Amino acid sequence: MILESSTGYWATGITLRWYGHRQAWAGHVDFYDDGFAGDDNADAGKISTEGRLHTRYYVRSGGTTTGIRTVIDTLIADAERLGITFGGRTGKANLYYDGDSENTEFPPPQGWREMLTVEAERIGWECPYARVEATGG
Repeated sequence: MILESSTGYWATGITLRWYGHRQAWAGHVDFYDDGFAGDDNADAGKISTEGRLHTRYYVRSGGTTTGIRTVIDTLIADAERLGITFGGRTGKANLYYDGDSENTEFPPPQGWREMLTVEAERIGWECPYARVEATGG
């Protein structure tokens, strides 16, 4: 339920996934309304909703841009067209890797932390893995 004081849905960022077999990227945005469990009211017909916007296919790098950049820029543009704002209640949005790189079905490519950090800096977002890389973790 989007509250009367709200303008729409919000998301904390974009989650990316690498498909090594195809050498391609995919991504998704999980978005939420301002409602919370205590706000749900079946009698009033108001319940909280959420959704996911995701790439339909994995995207390979082209001749002039990378697949990761294309996925990020497309998801941002489409989310904004749908009225989804990034950052949510925390401020800056984040670039995440699926399962924080622990998804054995989709392991990240070598240098993935640096790739996400570069892209996050390019769009003015945060990358939670940058701090891990800087400390040697």
